[in-house]
Amino acid sequence: MRITNNMLVKDMLWNANNNLVNMANRQTELSTGKKIHRPSDDPVGITQVLKYKTDIRETEQYNKNITDALGWLEVSESSLTNIKDILQRVRELTVQAANGTNTAEDTQKIKTEVEELTNEILVAGNATSAGRYLFAGLETNKRLFNPDGTFNIDLTSERRDLKHVVAYEVSVGEVMTIGTHPVDLFGVVSSNSFFEGLLTRGTTQTTKATQTVLKANVNLNYDFTADVLDIGIGGNTYNVDETLLENTPMNPMTKQRFVDAIKSATFGATPLSDVADVFFDLNDQLVVQAKAYGAATTITDLTASAGFTGVTVTPGVNGSTSTLTGTGIITDAAVAAETGTHTLVLQLDDKRVKIDIDFSTLTTANDLQVALQTQLDSQFSPAGTINATAVNGGTLNFTVNAINDGNAHTFSMDYVVAQRSEMVTDLQNLIAALNTKDDAVLQASLGKMDLHLDRVLVAMGEIGGKSNRVEFIKARVEENEITFTSLLSKVQDVDMAEAIMYFKNLENIYRASLSVGSKVIQPSLVDFIR
Repeated sequence: MRITNNMLVKDMLWNANNNLVNMANRQTELSTGKKIHRPSDDPVGITQVLKYKTDIRETEQYNKNITDALGWLEVSESSLTNIKDILQRVRELTVQAANGTNTAEDTQKIKTEVEELTNEILVAGNATSAGRYLFAGLETNKRLFNPDGTFNIDLTSERRDLKHVVAYEVSVGEVMTIGTHPVDLFGVVSSNSFFEGLLTRGTTQTTKATQTVLKANVNLNYDFTADVLDIGIGGNTYNVDETLLENTPMNPMTKQRFVDAIKSATFGATPLSDVADVFFDLNDQLVVQAKAYGAATTITDLTASAGFTGVTVTPGVNGSTSTLTGTGIITDAAVAAETGTHTLVLQLDDKRVKIDIDFSTLTTANDLQVALQTQLDSQFSPAGTINATAVNGGTLNFTVNAINDGNAHTFSMDYVVAQRSEMVTDLQNLIAALNTKDDAVLQASLGKMDLHLDRVLVAMGEIGGKSNRVEFIKARVEENEITFTSLLSKVQDVDMAEAIMYFKNLENIYRASLSVGSKVIQPSLVDFIR
């Protein structure tokens, strides 16, 4: 085999370039500290890198959640400690007030202090953490108490029974509730809602309305200029200008031309495009689809052309009507006997409204139906979207009528069961008793204060237990983060000592290759001139 000087030079250059590439790779590793920069560097390793990075990001987010949860628990504990101290002070004052030796002036001073302490209870009940109210359940954007001591939130049967509170995901698949529900802390004074026993909270959903669709086969090689192409929509006939459908070798028919001609068909001054969508589907069939939903809009093939063959007409379907049926029997006597105001909470999709019914003006079930319907029509437009029915000896029902807009609609119903807190009510009753020096109420208040203190102590114990658990979880999550970081480092990070050694070795090899190259390259005329 004959070896030429060109072959030697090419091999030398190829090897020198390879040495440079290897040096560049090592230099990249040294400058970045990473040995995997792209999937091709290590296809198996890159999957591990991505997984470990995902795990690290998860643990970082869990750490943030845990920090937020601990902050929530700390502020809650502080507020509960304040409430406990206030109740203890109120109890002491109540014992003092029950002493028969107090003068009227002494009792008045005690009353004034209890009033201030009650206001402080309201402040503690409206405590916040990072702008979110601690004791309002899931309505963290609303304060719990109004200035008069009534609830600012809608304490419905669902919120009373299910007691949903704020929760955080603190580890993989581990969600921890950290909120304190107002019912557990402050208690409730049941308003004996008129709707209790007549209604059960529930949710129902209507089905979607559909559009009428006509499908037809169209022969695009046909000349439609001498035929009739008419389409009936909603009882109106839309006439197509057939001159737009001339099909000649110089002006062949296309799908777009045909669609444009159908869209421009008119009924009076109204183009068909205003009432229907026209297009060719994936099966090359012409589709005329009504824009309006429901069965009221019909589509009829009125064409008389061999090039246009109707295939199917699928009528539109109205959205369903759905009803939430009452669970108890309503009577005229029950309506007439009720004199208070009771509140329903109704929600249609994202719109949630309260409906207050003043029974002092009602005497029959029909009166109740009229009062409900008046407010339903004012809250949910258009009027008649939701209908209420109430007859003597029947159930109280709410019906969502068919809404033909192509969407499913969700309707839910509940009722408010309480407006006042038991703790605040007892404190206000105590203030009234101090004003009249009612010894019987004062004595009874001692037991009630003990009951409220027990509730607060139970809540404090739960918060303390949750705080301890979250601390343990925090330590575990932080340890996991260190572990995942270590595993990532083993897969991705460069051993700097080893990399420097390899780099110096490659540098020596490259210098040797240059030295060899100087022997391989033959002298040129320039060398002799020098």
